[in-house]
Amino acid sequence: MKMLTVQNDSGLLAVDIGGTSVKYGYWDQQRMTKLGKFKTPKTWSEMLTQLLRLPEQLNRPIHGVAISLPGSVNVSEGKISGTTAVPYLTGFPIREALSDGFKLPVTIQNDANCAGLAEAWIGNAKDVSSVSLLVIGTGIGGSIIQDGKLLTGRDNFMGEFGYSIMDGHDRTLSDLASPVKMANRYTQASHSVETVEAPQIFERAKTGDLLANDCINNMLHWVSLAAYNLITSFNPDRLLIGGGISVRDDFLKMLRERVRALLMQKSATVTTDIDRCRFCNESNLIGAVAQFLSEYPELSIAK
Repeated sequence: MKMLTVQNDSGLLAVDIGGTSVKYGYWDQQRMTKLGKFKTPKTWSEMLTQLLRLPEQLNRPIHGVAISLPGSVNVSEGKISGTTAVPYLTGFPIREALSDGFKLPVTIQNDANCAGLAEAWIGNAKDVSSVSLLVIGTGIGGSIIQDGKLLTGRDNFMGEFGYSIMDGHDRTLSDLASPVKMANRYTQASHSVETVEAPQIFERAKTGDLLANDCINNMLHWVSLAAYNLITSFNPDRLLIGGGISVRDDFLKMLRERVRALLMQKSATVTTDIDRCRFCNESNLIGAVAQFLSEYPELSIAK
């Protein structure tokens, strides 16, 4: 992706809307500063009110608003459709409503697509032509970028890998491979009064907890199959793993080993390498900026 940078006297408000919280930051001089967040409001009117307060809170010159959000985003129409973690965002021209409210140019893009754009722009995919992103969190998402271009599909649904049906019981990848779902299964099976989080389960596995080890292996099995399917279907230069679990060196090592074994077993002679995303908490914000600069090149300069 061509490197772009906002002009010296310009700045962007970047916003990442999620099901639990809304993160925001100020992008200028190729840096994200003034980071903050608030709890995701329960209604659109509350959301709009809180978003429109941000320019005053940041107290910086803002020349545009770059937004990452869940759902199938139609960039050209400025609308969201399909299943989303924040249902009230769908079914109306949300970009126009935001632009009218801010009195500024606004862009919107799917959150996982934003993560991919961030990596292709200034992250761990900036040196390759093609990349697939697998984001592992509460659900599973992702994106595909070829020659700097985000591939979205007919219905803007490309990259929704979590919908893939993985077994004979019609369970999806999000059902089987999410660390959150894995933690819930462990909590239930161990009869724990409080929910045991995924990092705790990894630590318990190291101390010989057989149930913890089984739950991790089961999750890794499905993530490995998904990674194998992505590599053999799209044959990207690089497969990047995102989400909080990607920071674990042990997880990444085990995933690489399992995928390599699957490729050898099936005689798939591909050389895609697997790495983690460079950006974690800020990836969607940075990718939203990349989307904005691609739509408003007059506010940027090639570098």
